Amino acid sequence: MRKRVLFIVNLASAGGRTLERWEEVVPKLEAANFDYDVQFTVSRGCATDFAKSATENMRCDTIVSVGGDGTANEIINGIMTAAADSLPAFTIFPSGTGSDTVRTLGIPKELETFVAMLEKNASNLYDVGIADFVLDNDAQGSRYFLNACDVGIGATVANTVNSLNQDNEKKSGKAKYFRSILEQVVKFKAFSATYDANGKAGELKNTVIVAICNGMFFGGGVKISPISRMNDGKLELIATENVSKPGLMGLVSKVYTGSHVGHPKVRFVQDDQFTVRMKKPQLLETDGEVQGSVKEVTFKIITKKLRIIIDEK
Repeated sequence: MRKRVLFIVNLASAGGRTLERWEEVVPKLEAANFDYDVQFTVSRGCATDFAKSATENMRCDTIVSVGGDGTANEIINGIMTAAADSLPAFTIFPSGTGSDTVRTLGIPKELETFVAMLEKNASNLYDVGIADFVLDNDAQGSRYFLNACDVGIGATVANTVNSLNQDNEKKSGKAKYFRSILEQVVKFKAFSATYDANGKAGELKNTVIVAICNGMFFGGGVKISPISRMNDGKLELIATENVSKPGLMGLVSKVYTGSHVGHPKVRFVQDDQFTVRMKKPQLLETDGEVQGSVKEVTFKIITKKLRIIIDEK
């Protein structure tokens, strides 16, 4: 039986440039050795609904996200919240602003290589994270994530970049993130937080970010957690503490290369669960999707839950 592949396409991603990319994809799919269907998103939440329905009705063997990290996050949430005994495989055709998840997974951006990867159908099981949070109005929420989350400056940057995309600004994703990071380094006000990990409590004074990572990259190519692996059953907490504005500016270049590891103002903690509490509510983002201003978040890892098709060399 030929494999059934569902493409969920966000034509608005990357400031609308995904439409051009998708037009190049279609002829390659017609010649591929699988049956495929396509659903186009029209609003936020569409991708989640499509993925949940396809999973529950077993309409496909593989779901492909065509868009950025936000589109992939919506699809992950649809798959993970579906009432189903088995889950379809998942992968991403990168065409978004950040595309940080594919950097960790090593999924190819070249069209021909990607289609060949789908036909080969090689895959591994990967961990999925879940963030349970309390908003500043005491409402509660929950969100699955594959790559990374953060409270603080990273979420503020993601919020800014998402606004730029809605305005159809034509700069590249990396340029949008870099500009927004530099702006927030100057403007963002530090906050204090506490966290629980490994059965012990920790305190962060005057931090600008508390990131929780399953993958290595976020923020359009920032190598925030070089030690993270998506299949090791662990999450990594990365946070700054008592960094001056000039010092924070100096850290920007280091986090792009991952050389901030070991920096005296950067804390790394590894565990399978973290609870983070903010003295004052801060924005939370999960895989680039801003969830709102939160007072408390518990992050957990679900080990080897999702089969992801990758390019095995």
